[in-house]
Amino acid sequence: MACRFIVVGGARDGVGKTTFAVNFALSLLKETRKRVMVIDLDVSGVGDVATLLGVTEARTIAEFLPYVDQLTPQSFGPYIQAHGTGVGVLPLAANPQAAQKVPPEGIRKVLDLAGPLCDYIVIDAGAGVDPANIVAMERASGIFLLANATPTSLAATRQFADHLQTLHFPQALVKFVVNAHDAAGPMPRDAVAIPLGRAALVVLPKDDTVTLDSAIRAAPFVMDAPRAALSRTYDELVRQLVEKGILDQLAAVERGRGQTVDKHRGVEVTQEQDKAIEGFLKARGGGKGRTAKEMDNRTRLKMLIHKRLPEVLDLKRLDREVGGRPDRDKLLRERAEVAVAKVLDEEGASVTDRNERRRIVKEVCDEALGLGALEDLLADERVTEIMVNGRDNVFAEINGKLRKTEYSFTDDAQLMAVIERIVTPLGRRIDEKSPMVDARLADGSRVNAIIPPLAIDGPSITIRKFAREPMKVEDLVRYGSLTPDLADLLRACVQARLNIVISGGTGSGKTTLLNVLSSFIPEDDRIVTIEDAAELQLRQPHVVRLESRPANIEGVGEVKIRDLVKNSLRMRPDRIVVGECRGAEAVDMLQAMNTGHDGSLTTVHANTPRDALSRLETLVMFAGLDLPSRAIREQIASAINIIVQVSRLSDGSRRILSVCEVSGMEAQTITMQECFAFKQTGVDAQRKVIGTFGPTGFVPKFVSKLGELGIEVPKGIFAAPGQATTPRGRA
Repeated sequence: MACRFIVVGGARDGVGKTTFAVNFALSLLKETRKRVMVIDLDVSGVGDVATLLGVTEARTIAEFLPYVDQLTPQSFGPYIQAHGTGVGVLPLAANPQAAQKVPPEGIRKVLDLAGPLCDYIVIDAGAGVDPANIVAMERASGIFLLANATPTSLAATRQFADHLQTLHFPQALVKFVVNAHDAAGPMPRDAVAIPLGRAALVVLPKDDTVTLDSAIRAAPFVMDAPRAALSRTYDELVRQLVEKGILDQLAAVERGRGQTVDKHRGVEVTQEQDKAIEGFLKARGGGKGRTAKEMDNRTRLKMLIHKRLPEVLDLKRLDREVGGRPDRDKLLRERAEVAVAKVLDEEGASVTDRNERRRIVKEVCDEALGLGALEDLLADERVTEIMVNGRDNVFAEINGKLRKTEYSFTDDAQLMAVIERIVTPLGRRIDEKSPMVDARLADGSRVNAIIPPLAIDGPSITIRKFAREPMKVEDLVRYGSLTPDLADLLRACVQARLNIVISGGTGSGKTTLLNVLSSFIPEDDRIVTIEDAAELQLRQPHVVRLESRPANIEGVGEVKIRDLVKNSLRMRPDRIVVGECRGAEAVDMLQAMNTGHDGSLTTVHANTPRDALSRLETLVMFAGLDLPSRAIREQIASAINIIVQVSRLSDGSRRILSVCEVSGMEAQTITMQECFAFKQTGVDAQRKVIGTFGPTGFVPKFVSKLGELGIEVPKGIFAAPGQATTPRGRA
C-alpha cells in the first residue's frame, strides 16, 4: 500500500492540533497494525510532538538536512526515532530559530524519503498557510482542519478551507475536526455544522482531565486511558475511516493528483451534466460550435463552469462596485477565481490534480474576463504575432517562426466574445454590417478582426504584439538586422532632417525600425505621430500622438489618416511621423516634406525600393488629383531622400536589405543609387540565412549636407571592399 499522508492543520493556533495528530497516529497504529509515523512541521510549536510523546533524543530534520541529498529511504530509516508504542517520530528542529531556516524544498525531500518507510504519516502542520504547509498538503491524502467548538473558531476554519480552495486544493480532501465540544455548553453538537457550512468528520468531546493528565505524564490518552470517552471517539473515528473506506477514497484522490496535466485524466462528466452543457451552448449561440459530445471532457467541464458561474458571481454588478479603482482588474480576477474554484469543486470533483485545477481555473477566468486562449500567448515574450483562423486554428510567430499552437476556442461564440472584449472599450463595433475592425489592446498591441460572412471559416483575429520595452538600435545591431556603421549613418541622417521612407512587406519589421529611427530625433523637436493603431513608443518629451477613427454605428464620425496629416500641419510640428502611408494621405505627406517639414518619417508596403516609389505614386493617385505621372514623380523625387528596405528572411530573421538614395529625375524616371546592400550566400545546417551586408562603393549626395551641419559619419563607411570612394559616383 502506498503511504498515505494526513496533514493536521488549522486556521489558528491553540485548537489542539498537536494533541489530535499524536493521538490520531497512535489510534491508527492500534486499529490498523500498520507502520505509522508522526512528523512535526509546526514552526511556532516546534518540539510539541516530541514533548507529548516523551521523546527527548530524536534526530531533527534541521540536523540532517545538509546531507539529505545523500540519503536513500533505507539509509534514512535509522534517523527516525521509534516511540515505545512503535510509532515513528520526526521533529522539525530543536528550536524555532532553527525551524525557520528549514527550506520547503528540504521538507519535500524528507517526505520523499519517509514515504516508502510508512503506511501512514501524520503531519502536525502549523496554523494557516506557509510554504512548509503547502509542501505537506500537496501530497496529502487528507487535510484535517481542527477547530474549537466556538462560533469564531468554526467560522475562521471555514474561511481557511475556502482559502485552500482558492489555492486549488480539492475540497474532497478537506475534512473538519471539531475539538473540545462541551455537551453541557450553549452550542449543541448538531449546530457546529452551521458555521462550517457542512458536517464535521468528527466532533471530539471535551475532557480537560484526560488531556491535561496525558500531557503532564507524556502518555497519549488513546494508549494510556483507552476506556475514556475521548479515546473511544478517536478509535471509532479510525474504524469508521477504515471500514467505510474513506481513507481509501482519499488515497484515490491523492493518486489522481499525480496525473500528467496535459493528458487531463480523471475529468469525468455525467450525462446530466452533458444535457446542461448542450442547453447552455444553444442558449448562447455558438455559430458553428461543436456539440457537448464532440468536446473532450475537460472542455465540457469548463463549459459547465461557465454555465454555473453567473449563479455564484455577478460580474456586471461587481464591475459597477469596483468602478474606477486602480486595482479593479486585480479585484475582479480574485473574485472570479474564488467563484470558479467553488464551482469546480461542485461540478468537477474528479479533477484532483492541483496543477490541473489551477489551469482550469485560470482558463475559465481568462475566458470570462480576458482574451481566453490568447492570454498565455500574449504573456509569452517569444511570441511576436498571433493569428487566429477560426476557433480551432491558433498560430503564433515564436522566435521568428510561424507555428500552430495547442490553443483553441470552444466555439465561435467564445471567439466572438473575445473580439467584442477588445473593440468595445475603444468605442468600435463589429457585426454583420461592419464585419472588419482595427483596434489595439491596452498594452498597445495592434489587432485586426474580421468575422462572418466575410470570414468563411469563422471569426479571425490577427494581433501584432506591442513590445513592453521598445527596441533600441543596439538591439537591432545585436540581432544582426543592421551594422554599427549603418546605425551611425541612419542616426546622422535623422539628425540632419533627411526625409526617410522605410519599405518592406508585412511583418518585416518596418514599425520597429521606424520606432528606432524616431528615437534619433532631438528632444527639443516637436513631434507629431499619426497612426491607424498607436504602436510607436517615442520617449522624447514633446510628442503628440494622433490615431485615426472609423465611423460609428450611424456611419459618421470617421477620421482618416489623411485628415490627421492635414491637421498636423496646423500644429507647428518639427517632425511628422506617419506609421504607414496606405492611401490618399501620401500626397499630403509628400507636400509636407516639400514645404518645410524636413526630417519626416513614414513606411510603405513594398518589396523593393523601386516598388516603394511606384507604390507612393499609386497612393498619390488615390487622392483624386488630376496630375500627370511626371509631376507626381517629381514631387516624390524632391521630397524623399532615403529609402530603407527591410525584409523577413526565410529563417524568420529581419534585416535591412538595402539603403538607397533618391537622387533625382532622368526623363520620366526617378533615379536612385544603392549605398548599402545585403547579399545572401546560402543557409547553414540550421537553415539560418548566411550573407554579407556592406557598402556598394557609392557615396550619396547627402553626405555633403551632413558635413555642412557638422555631423560626422564613420570614415570609409561607403568604401566597398578593396575600393576607395569618390565624393560622388562610384569609386
